[in-house]
Amino acid sequence: METEIDRDLKKIRKLERTQARYTRYISTIGKFLLFILPLVLVIITLLAILSIIRLVDIILGVIFYVILVLYGFNSLILFLGASATNKTLKKRLRFERKRGRPIDSLDGFDLLFNNVKRVINLLKFIAIISWGALGLFVSMLIINLIELGYAGIGFALFGFGLALLVRSLNLKISDVNGLQDFYKPTTHQIFLDNFFADVMANHLDPVTCLKWDDYKIGLNLILNPTFARKVKETEAGEVPINFALEKILYLYYLRYQDVLDEARFLNEMKEVINVDAKNFSIDNGLIIEDKWYFGRSDYYKLFAYIKRFNPGFFTIVDRLQLELKDNIVQLSKDDIYMDSSAQEVVFVNGELNVMIYLFNNHPEPKEYKILIVAPGFEPSQITLDVKIEGRGSFQIPREPIPLSSSSGKDIVGVLSDLLKNGDTVWLTLEPRQQGEQTIQIFLETADGVIIEGKTRSVKVAKDFKSILKKFTSIGSILGGVLTPISRVLLSS
Repeated sequence: METEIDRDLKKIRKLERTQARYTRYISTIGKFLLFILPLVLVIITLLAILSIIRLVDIILGVIFYVILVLYGFNSLILFLGASATNKTLKKRLRFERKRGRPIDSLDGFDLLFNNVKRVINLLKFIAIISWGALGLFVSMLIINLIELGYAGIGFALFGFGLALLVRSLNLKISDVNGLQDFYKPTTHQIFLDNFFADVMANHLDPVTCLKWDDYKIGLNLILNPTFARKVKETEAGEVPINFALEKILYLYYLRYQDVLDEARFLNEMKEVINVDAKNFSIDNGLIIEDKWYFGRSDYYKLFAYIKRFNPGFFTIVDRLQLELKDNIVQLSKDDIYMDSSAQEVVFVNGELNVMIYLFNNHPEPKEYKILIVAPGFEPSQITLDVKIEGRGSFQIPREPIPLSSSSGKDIVGVLSDLLKNGDTVWLTLEPRQQGEQTIQIFLETADGVIIEGKTRSVKVAKDFKSILKKFTSIGSILGGVLTPISRVLLSS
């Protein structure tokens, strides 16, 4: 017997499919027409006003009418798509709360919802302005009163200026991180235990976070028994799914970087999970609520998204892989391994993400201190007392190993274990001074004796792209307002 939850879920999925169709159009064809058509209408109307062309000519008249029809249709789809997004998001919110998972309680949701709501309202207003321009242009043609063209130009330019203010048209609610253009990670863990999984989770929008939890539960059911047994035997007290997820994410990353070929990628995945399970696919991911989530393309998109905000994440992984490839003997003998990374270019009043990876090469945990000195940033100095977990029974091989092999003793396996057994500190500093700045990162013993230190140079600049977009938008809006006003003043 179908439950009320199941019926509600079917309705939600139907709404999401409809909204997805609108979004596909808006984010591709609609986006193009939104910016091109107003300018085309303005140019044609100006040429007609200056008597360079005559709209009474049949061919030009037909072309102008076709453009107006496209303009009106595109505005209608914008309005319907915005309305469908608003309705779908609210329905999903109510549905998740009904089954005990209130999305709006998650960090960053209010920011996400406000950004989406602002774009929805802006799209509706742009559609209304566009219909006003459409009515004026049509009236100009029917009445043959060219003066109405000035008002039409004003409305079209006003709508174009507003379109430049739209944050994004990628309102893909039902996709993995489909709302990422409206969401900027506002919180993150300072101390990471599961390197890949924790960083990934901290970059997911709140709607996708719920799917991530479902994804981990689903993967846990299809774990390779041999892999799970090995983790339980060698990592006392650890949960196999955490090790599995680290390796799966690392494998997708290697494939994304084209380091592993498809055959080796598939073989490595088979060691971790049952890739032939009915609800799982290497390319499509896992079936959640009758839809595929976290497939290959989803992960590739997430990697690109994380690189925008925190490129140091990839730097640490790549350098650790390089150490295993070229310097594994020395790495296996070091008492403590440290690496750190940060963006090389940031914007004033933006964020500088500093990541410090630590691997304690002793079986037991050890205490250390991390000191960061960063003049020109806020805070300018940070001291952290950290307790780094021991490697347990895991040991780094003392001889060179291949990147991937059927025996299991390879860089892919060792690195995923290193990431899981190591700890990472993730700190965020605020750039306050423009120009070339330096930060110093020190690793110290619990008594304050420096073990290792690095100095990094960071360029702090202004975000000229955002400034240019804002001024262009304001100029277009002012042009739209002043065009009909100037015509009235000139006539008088």
